[in-house]
Amino acid sequence: MSHSCENAGVRRYYLMGVVGVGKSTLREHLRVLLKEDAVDVSIYEEFPKPRAAEVNHAKDSLPQCSVEEIQKWIFTQLADKNRLITKDKSELLIIDRTPLDTFAFYPPQQWQARAQQMLEALDSILASGELIFLEGSPAVIHKRMDSSRSYSVNALAQQQSAFEILLDWLAESYRYSARRINVRNLTPQQVAEKALALIRSEDYTALDIQNVVKALAGGQE
Repeated sequence: MSHSCENAGVRRYYLMGVVGVGKSTLREHLRVLLKEDAVDVSIYEEFPKPRAAEVNHAKDSLPQCSVEEIQKWIFTQLADKNRLITKDKSELLIIDRTPLDTFAFYPPQQWQARAQQMLEALDSILASGELIFLEGSPAVIHKRMDSSRSYSVNALAQQQSAFEILLDWLAESYRYSARRINVRNLTPQQVAEKALALIRSEDYTALDIQNVVKALAGGQE
């Protein structure tokens, strides 16, 4: 099953995409714009707790021991965030980053191990939701990225490629197509307006993310 009917009436929208593509900016624009709608809205940031400084850097620029500690921290944050999301009965949830985003930071041959670690870290079933993928230009993203971050154009391009592989697999294996917004040449306000149109539409299809991660943990075909 690719879709979930859990918590009928609750709509969750996950924002996904490479580092620096504009997920957090979109989240904050939606926070303002959705105040105009007469709906009960919850907005979730990427992590429940302040991010560890090392998370701002590409894993290839860090020692392996640091990478492993960061991954443990991220999975702990994911478990905490998922617990909050699962209990949230608001009519509408906007969530910065999906549990699936973590796979884009690794080559596909490492996804099985990442998925197994994720499931071990969880104490609740991953909440389903609609995926909104922000697609951008790695070169443009890198140019506007804060110089303190250590992501190269190549690292961003590899992330984008990994996302495409993941989304293609979801389409082939689950017949699930993520909503896409191409942010190239768009202002943050224009991106927010496109996302808002998707959210306000009645066409909502949630992906069973728990089932997807379990499939990845078993080795995707």
